[in-house]
Parts: sequence; structure tokens; C-alpha cells
Amino acid sequence: MSEGKPPNVILIMSDDMGMSDIEPFGQTIVRTPALMELAREGVRFSNFHVLPVCSPTRAALLTGVDIHLAGLGTMGGVRPLEAQQGEGYLGMLNDGVKTIAEVLEESGYTTFISGKWHLGSTPTTIPPSRGFDRSYVMLDGGGSHWDHLGLLSVKPETTFQEDGKVVERPAGVFSSDLFTDKFLFYLKDAVQQGKPFMGYLALQAVHDPLHAPKALIDKYKGRFSAGYDVHRREVFERMKEMGVIPAATELDATPPLFKPWSELTRAERAHQERLMEVYAAMLENMDANIARVLDALREAGVYNDTIIIFLSDNGPSAAYMDAYFPNADGKWIAETFDMSFDNIGAPRSFVGVGPGWASASATPFRLFKTFLTEGGTRSPLIVKMPAVKNPGGMYASFVGVEDLFPTLMELTGAERGDTRKGVPLAVLKGASIAASLRGERNLVHGPDYERAEEFWGQKTYRKGNWKLIWLPVPFGTGQWQLYDTSTDPGETQDLALRQPDLLAELSQKYERWADEHNVVRWDYNYLNAMGFDHYNWAKGMRSQAGFDLSGHQ
Repeated sequence: MSEGKPPNVILIMSDDMGMSDIEPFGQTIVRTPALMELAREGVRFSNFHVLPVCSPTRAALLTGVDIHLAGLGTMGGVRPLEAQQGEGYLGMLNDGVKTIAEVLEESGYTTFISGKWHLGSTPTTIPPSRGFDRSYVMLDGGGSHWDHLGLLSVKPETTFQEDGKVVERPAGVFSSDLFTDKFLFYLKDAVQQGKPFMGYLALQAVHDPLHAPKALIDKYKGRFSAGYDVHRREVFERMKEMGVIPAATELDATPPLFKPWSELTRAERAHQERLMEVYAAMLENMDANIARVLDALREAGVYNDTIIIFLSDNGPSAAYMDAYFPNADGKWIAETFDMSFDNIGAPRSFVGVGPGWASASATPFRLFKTFLTEGGTRSPLIVKMPAVKNPGGMYASFVGVEDLFPTLMELTGAERGDTRKGVPLAVLKGASIAASLRGERNLVHGPDYERAEEFWGQKTYRKGNWKLIWLPVPFGTGQWQLYDTSTDPGETQDLALRQPDLLAELSQKYERWADEHNVVRWDYNYLNAMGFDHYNWAKGMRSQAGFDLSGHQ
């Protein structure tokens, strides 16, 4: 590193990717050499936790603040009925937080972002108002990877902005290629300025709808013919061999949302194989674009002076495309998209990967995106930094996404201050993990570290390895459940009845935390209608909306 110059920072985030979807954490079919390289030169964290959906994680990453204090206690469009005006549930960043871009910009950094934003579209919540000197972003939560088509019938087109001004999204350019092209343009300019820089590449992949370049899809033809049940078991065994999960870990039983592979018809298998072939192609393309970023840093002579962080925003999505409430009747899907088998992955295809493959991507954890279970919140984290200790190593102690903000402050020497435009800042939730990155300690947090979360009425409280969780039926029992995550990360053995004193202690602490953070009591009928019912196996098994299996028997 140049003497006296703070390190550069690169944040790379994937979207809706399971922890075991990449090689450094157990993937057995898709090759991700760029991420393997980062893992060899940096360190991995196998017990890293995010929030169970997109924008709350992004808020916690960029601000280090609890989502209920940052304005992202929910995503936009799903607001608690009794708290429409609450500052914690705006669905966008509020005024009481500073992003890491603002903090670093004030410290003399050049800052830029390319990719998915999803933290607000008002003049005060878009990237130029939140510390980014340059920005090329999709403001929405999702959409086509090929063109301007949106994710929801109520907003059928995505909105792109560059430096705060609406721009046309070029058709025919795949999302990861598009965002990386712009990112590299900003990176080159930042290097030429000679100042330290902070770049945030927020990739849209592998969020549905599933799209990918045809040549990459064809490359994976037949690679997943053994099915999701076999793939899940193979990844599980690989994760144990690598030490990603404890050797005694048990697989959580998959939810009865999909048929076992052995019971699928020939047409159903063909459909499911193609879904995963496209998903795998998205992963490979993502890794290739990350390789482009690493190569650009080397060519510019700044690779060894740069902190590089890779993570995913939540667990894998089990959704088909009518899971999104506005699409539930299937009418918009049928009118707008080409749902034929041969078009899967191409423009105007509109499919999701579904619960069978999502359960494999969430191996060995319980459930997936949307839920505060391990399957919804465990994310791969890789950190490469100048003079990292124990390169190639892996830490198993708990880390939260909110820890990355104070870590970057410590590593760059930046200070957050107490106010933002005269508004007092919300207290930081995270704590720096810099000491672990420097090899000074193994435990990131102490053995009795405590942390609470709430999302869409789901509740968790952690103390050390203990995890208390409450989920509505059928996803949980409608009662508090208790797990020892050090031996049972799959959440297979509920110890609530064996530990009544601990359950009482942690549940009381959760309630105090909830009161202090103005957590609302949600209407579950509303939540069910807005999305939970899509995953409620008591209400029937889901299939891909609008997809016709005829002709593929």
C-alpha cells in the first residue's frame, strides 16, 4: 500500500444467491474461479448473516444501523397497516443515517456505484444524495436482465438513473455485463484522479426472472439431470469436507413445497433442469464479471492496495413469478411474456428457480429468502485486504452485515460524526471485525454477544451460539423455538422445552429490544396475502405460473 494513503474499497454484492452456490462455500458443479481466487487471498466467514430480503440488507451494509432505525424495517410496497408514517418502516433510507459512501466521501474518497439500488427513488434517497459521486443504477428491486421490462404488473418497466437523471436502459445487454462495464468506466476515472476510491458493484444476478446468455446456458445442459435432491446432498457433503459447516450438522427437512425428484414427470424434470441451467449460467457470468474487476485493479496497479468484499444480500429465492402479490392472478405474465420452454433464459422469459433448487442452494439450512431462518439469512462473505492474515482461512464465528460499516471505518481511518445535515445519527448496531482480518483474534464477537432482528413479524434473538426464533405456522410453530447453531445450523432440534429458563431470558430481552426499536405488531392476514401464502404448503403445491409443459413429455 502507498505509504500514508488509506486503502481503496470495493464492495461486490450478488442478489438472492445461496451461500453454497459458489465454490468457496461448497458448490460442486458451477465453477467460480474469481471468487475462489479471492477466497485463497482473503478470508471467508461461514457464519455471516444478512437480512432475509434485499433492501434491508443493503441498508444495513451501507449504514451499519439496525434496519428499524434506518427506515428499512420493511421493503417498499409492504407497509405495516398500523404504522404507515413510521420512520422505521418507510421502505427507503431515512434522514438519521449516513452511508459508508458519505463517510468516505467526507474523508477524501472518490465514490461510485453501479447496479441495483433499491433504497429509495426520491430526490433525497437516490445515490447522488447519499454520497456517491458517480452512479448508474436500477432503482427497482428487480426486473429483466435483458431490457426495461419490470418485475411487477403495477410497475411494468424498470427505472434507470445515471448521476440522478433518468436514462434509457440499453436492450440486449445482459445485466451483469452492463453494470460491470459502467463500474469499470467509473473505476478507471477514479484511479486517474489519484485519490483513494470506494466502488460498490451491486449486481442484479441471480435475482429472478432467470436470464442468461444462451451459450452459457447450453454449457450446463444435462449437468443437473440428477435433480435437486441429489445436488443438495452432494453440496451438503462437500460443505462438511471443506469445514464450511460442522461435521455433525444435520440436513433440515425440505418443506413440502415441491415434489421429490423421483416423482416428477419427464416434462417436469426437463423444466426444472432448464431452470437450474439458467441459474448456473447467471452464476458463471457473475464470476466472470468479478474477474474483470480484479483484472482492472491489477492493471491499474492498485489491487494490493484495495479492500475487496463479496457477499449476497439474502438467501436463495424459492419464488415462482406469481409469488409477487401484484402478479398473483397470472394475467400480466400471460399477456406480456413468452413462457415457452425454448425461450427460458431469453428476453421475455419470466421464470423463477422455485423451491426445489432454492432448497438445494440453501443447504443445509432451514427455508430460504423471506424467512429469518438460517436459510434466509446466511450469506457467503469473502474479504480480501492488504496484508490480510491467514489467507485462505475461514472463520466460523458469528458476523452480521452491519459489522462491515464500522470495519471499513476502522480500516480506512474515516469518522462518521454525530449528525447528518443537522439530524442526529442513529446508533451503530455493528462492531468492527478488523481485528479478525488482521489475525489478532479468532472470535469476531465475544461468546455472549447478543443480537435481535425482526422482519415481517418474524422474530429472532441471539446470545452466543443460541438462537431464539418465532415464525408463524406453518413455517414455525407459532411459539418461540430455540436452537444451538454451533452444532445445529440446520435448525433441526428445537431445544425450547429443555431450556425454559434460557427461553424466558431471551424472549424477555427480545421484547425489550422490540420496544426500544419501535417494532410494530404486524397483521398476519395482510402478510399472508402479500406473500407468505405463496410458501404455505398447507395451501397447495406451487408451479411456474403461465408455463405450459405440453410438448415435453
